[in-house]
Amino acid sequence: MAKRTILLAVDLQKDFIDGSLTVPGAASVLPEINRVKKDFDLVYFTLDWHPVNHCSFKDFGGPWPVHCVHHTAGASIPDEMFEGLEESRMKFILKGRLPEREEYGAFVGFDPDNQDLFEPGDEVVVCGIAAEYCVLETLKNLYAISKQIGFTVKVFLGGTAKFASHDTVVAFMTENGIKVW
Repeated sequence: MAKRTILLAVDLQKDFIDGSLTVPGAASVLPEINRVKKDFDLVYFTLDWHPVNHCSFKDFGGPWPVHCVHHTAGASIPDEMFEGLEESRMKFILKGRLPEREEYGAFVGFDPDNQDLFEPGDEVVVCGIAAEYCVLETLKNLYAISKQIGFTVKVFLGGTAKFASHDTVVAFMTENGIKVW
């Protein structure tokens, strides 16, 4: 079986780009991701997909302003991210859908024996918004899954926006032998 290449773009959503929870430099990673996405067989997009009463929101005891409420403009991905991608090459992974549970990582509770996202031999490249939170936790989830299924994980730091630093992602990569793509 030939190796597939998969770009996993974490939370490229309008609320993180220029909305209620803007991550500095988030807009600048979009052209970088657009530049490379054509080099991959598949592109997976993760999305925060919160109900209006999500526990991560300040009004409900969480640390964050209201963001990425399902079916709102702030939860959407900018149209240009889909240009040139056939629908058959894209998948969408929703997270944070339960009001009482925070999910920074896209693969919390993922069952590697009952899924159609990854195969042995795949190469998965992670990028997106924000390095210290959702990218890091998704990377941690994905790395554990890669050991069970048998695929490689890399990180595209040039396509990863951060609040302050890539340090936590780089430290995890270093500890686990994950390479920069």
